[in-house]
Amino acid sequence: MHISRRRFVRSAALAGAAAWLARGARLLRANPLGLPPGVQLWSVREQLKTDPDGTLRQLAAIGYREVELFETPKRPRDFRKMAEDAGLKCVSGHFELKDMKDPATIAVAQELGLSYMVQVFPALPSLADKSVDANFEQFVPLYEKISLADYKWNAEQLNRCGENLKRNGIRAGYHNHAIDFKDFGGALGFDTLIQNTDPRLVCFEMDCGHVIHAGHDPIAYLNKYPTRIEMLHLKDLVRGYHVSTTLDTEDKDTNAEIGAGSIDWKKLFATAGRYGHVKHYFVEHEGKMAHPPLEALQISYRYLQTL
Repeated sequence: MHISRRRFVRSAALAGAAAWLARGARLLRANPLGLPPGVQLWSVREQLKTDPDGTLRQLAAIGYREVELFETPKRPRDFRKMAEDAGLKCVSGHFELKDMKDPATIAVAQELGLSYMVQVFPALPSLADKSVDANFEQFVPLYEKISLADYKWNAEQLNRCGENLKRNGIRAGYHNHAIDFKDFGGALGFDTLIQNTDPRLVCFEMDCGHVIHAGHDPIAYLNKYPTRIEMLHLKDLVRGYHVSTTLDTEDKDTNAEIGAGSIDWKKLFATAGRYGHVKHYFVEHEGKMAHPPLEALQISYRYLQTL
């Protein structure tokens, strides 16, 4: 049967495109929960200082497709383009509570294309409008001073932020540290935040490493709050780590690559998959690691591909 050259080329192109899409679908299915793998950029903060473009391209070359920011870049539009040119999408960012209320910061988040603004620490009402960096000596007592009433106040503030951010096309979130598992006579800070925030306005990003550092189980929290935990920080601690007795969140020299630590990731993702509410996850490495940052992130990514 005679076939024109034009039809042949068109058929070949369509077949090639179908094969490419099928390959992409297979790769996506190979990722846990069928979600594009993400990375918290704090993991490569030093590399970003000297070579932001090259670092982002290396992350994409490893296989990461989404990034979460730990600070707002000075030129957000340029950074977003740099990330997108590398094949990465800026999904989320970490902010102080005061910044989540600031119209200028919200505008920057929109410029970056963020879907989430995540409160990174609880705030004390007396310090709520002050910068952590500029007032670090005042901020340190947070771990000792914070009360159950303060957590309820944070929940109230998150609800207000969530309502305003929703109008601006952004979802409000909260990222836990070990301090958030401080026990107030049977009421934990993290649980208090979850129980006193509106699920329509506020979601939670569970940092699995900080959960176990505080002596709790991230899998149990997925079971306890299956519709509230929308994002995960994939962080692990070395086997034999010591549970924090002071809830000190700054001791991060016990991190391990994903798959080389203490958490049963297969069980964790099976649990998350059963509920189907987790929408994003970000690998994060802090403190001293067995390998350089990009190599450690590659090891973690390869492990995720085996799940």
